[in-house]
Amino acid sequence: MKIAVCVKQVPTLSAMRFDYKNKTVLRKDVQLEVNSFDVIALAKALDLKEEFGAEITAITLGTADATRALTFCFAMGIDHGILISDRAFAGSDTLATARALALVLRDREFDLILCGRNSSDAETGQVGPELAELLDIPHVSNVRALKFTPYKVSLIAERATDFGYEVVESLLPALITAVEGLSEERYPRRKEIEASSNRCYEIVDGQKLEGNLGSLGSEGSPTSVGEIRIIQTKRLGIVIEEPDSEKLGQIISDNLPDCKERSTTESYEDWTRFDRQPGREFWVLVEGVDGIITQPSMEILGEVRKLATQIGGYVSALMLKSPIGVEASTVIAYGADEVLYFDNKDAFPAGPVMTRALSSAIQERQPYALIASAVPDARDLLARSAARLGLGMTGDCIGLEIDEQGRLVHLKAGFGGNVVCPILSRTTPYLATLRPGMFSPINPKPVDIIKEEQLCHLENDSKIKLIEKFQQEDVHGRKLLEADIVIGVGKGLG
Repeated sequence: MKIAVCVKQVPTLSAMRFDYKNKTVLRKDVQLEVNSFDVIALAKALDLKEEFGAEITAITLGTADATRALTFCFAMGIDHGILISDRAFAGSDTLATARALALVLRDREFDLILCGRNSSDAETGQVGPELAELLDIPHVSNVRALKFTPYKVSLIAERATDFGYEVVESLLPALITAVEGLSEERYPRRKEIEASSNRCYEIVDGQKLEGNLGSLGSEGSPTSVGEIRIIQTKRLGIVIEEPDSEKLGQIISDNLPDCKERSTTESYEDWTRFDRQPGREFWVLVEGVDGIITQPSMEILGEVRKLATQIGGYVSALMLKSPIGVEASTVIAYGADEVLYFDNKDAFPAGPVMTRALSSAIQERQPYALIASAVPDARDLLARSAARLGLGMTGDCIGLEIDEQGRLVHLKAGFGGNVVCPILSRTTPYLATLRPGMFSPINPKPVDIIKEEQLCHLENDSKIKLIEKFQQEDVHGRKLLEADIVIGVGKGLG
């Protein structure tokens, strides 16, 4: 078995500082480390090496400093290393990064590619799915357990979801993204790192990828960062010193009404429906569980409705399967004008078949934007579609704006929320996922006629399938998602 592990060297977040005056990140003397989710992926590869005698190659994209990441990987026990490095690759966004990785990996016949779920410095989780799409292989994200069928024809993965977990079977070759639980993190000793510092590795530079440079680096990146904004923190920084636990509880309780007043977002009432017009249609990917639209989907639908009202836009709720129960009437009451859906409930939500279907629908109808909540299925599907269509995508946004030129601006948070980075895309339709819990559903306006349209019939996906789904009913957890106020305490309390 041949395994590739994609690793990224990231700054140690606790050591990073921001120059608020000049609006720049202070990187001098900041220690670098291998991304923690990538370490889990690497550890799982080593487990497979011990079990099957697998051959492991670690691959990374970066400057010459990224050799430290490969040294770390060699010290862990990998067999080969590849460094993709050239000035021409500077400024790569997620799609340009995935393209570079795909160009290097495509003809090397790996059976399995492992990535971390996301990097700690960006948290988009897009490179893995985009890489899989560019290689035309299936992928399973958020994998916490992994095994193989006899003769290693396919893998069976346990995939963590927001409501439990799924068991997924995928043919090989395939790509997985790792989360906690897939393997115990391993870290090499200092002497092992020192002994690996002179190991040989392959360097892939611009000359080796000549002819593809236009799709790489900043030139090939469809997204770019605008002028960074500084926002005032909303933290009050109040310290309450009260040794008596009952009195402390009463003090907190007395302050809750004031906290709720500051934290509650007013529900949007002044919204209007408009007719569909070319270039002004928003698609919102919504998710239903047991006939009930999820809270994150309702939040995103409300936020997009506000944007659509600004430009006289039309809002279509997009569902990956036929709506059941009150799902269609709910999304239309809460901001959608129409429900669009695919009809094969057995198609894997982020598999190659669904990706082709969604990409085809996007090309045919050319919506202004496709927005979804930053949950696993939506993030994976949009990322694969972005790679297939060559579109820019921004993940885990905290807000959206329409600028004076009519462009959709994606807002990402940094440094504890005190810094906001506007992300611009030079491609359309605009693709983005929004962080759950940032918005409120709008006030509903029910209608008598429910507009629904089936987009296309999906064939069965021969490469990947859902075997079982386990949903863990957590009433308190759902209430927590919808709460205006959450009180967190340390494990040492009491």
